[in-house]
Amino acid sequence: MDRKLVGQTAYESLRNDIVAGSLGPGQKLKLSELRTRYGVSVNTLRETLMRLVSDGFVAFEDQKGFRVNPVSMSDLEELIELRVQLETLGLRKSMANSQNRMDWKSSLISAHYRLGCMEKLMMEDESAHARDWEKADRDFHMTIVANSGSKQLIRYHASILELFMRYQVLALKKRPFRGEAVADEHQQLVTLMLDDQLDAATALLTEHINKGSELPL
Repeated sequence: MDRKLVGQTAYESLRNDIVAGSLGPGQKLKLSELRTRYGVSVNTLRETLMRLVSDGFVAFEDQKGFRVNPVSMSDLEELIELRVQLETLGLRKSMANSQNRMDWKSSLISAHYRLGCMEKLMMEDESAHARDWEKADRDFHMTIVANSGSKQLIRYHASILELFMRYQVLALKKRPFRGEAVADEHQQLVTLMLDDQLDAATALLTEHINKGSELPL
């Protein structure tokens, strides 16, 4: 298999296990154990872990090695603040960009449909569908800023959103999925965006993101 593809597969597997809590906050990451778990070379693991360090999922200390980054309320609050700033700005830019508006709205409808399907499945069985739901939720919110015309905004928003989603998935271990309440928020949000209700959409999106401060740690 192509080395680059192997590295990407290892990255996604490790990231997913960190987000899902299979590799818990603060857990030491031993190369020998990870090599067996993911079936890749030590060199590939080192490269993958350094990428995860750069992305904020893993910490590295000299003489101590790699460890899953811990979670904290202060970190969550910072992520929420940054996400509100980036995502609402991306929303405004996306709605103001008339050049690709129809394609963007079509993408919103598609992303919301997938998310809605996953929300229904989550209400039936959280444990079986948490990873797929996390991806659908992440994709929907990334679609919101996708028409902003700013590559840097899209890049940094994606990074912050992925770190936030880790908290959201970990919270499922301590409280049930919000179910119909969050599904209704997403439905209202997409309706406002499709109807070009900028101020109302921005206000709802801000409120929606800020509810992340209620996540149990």
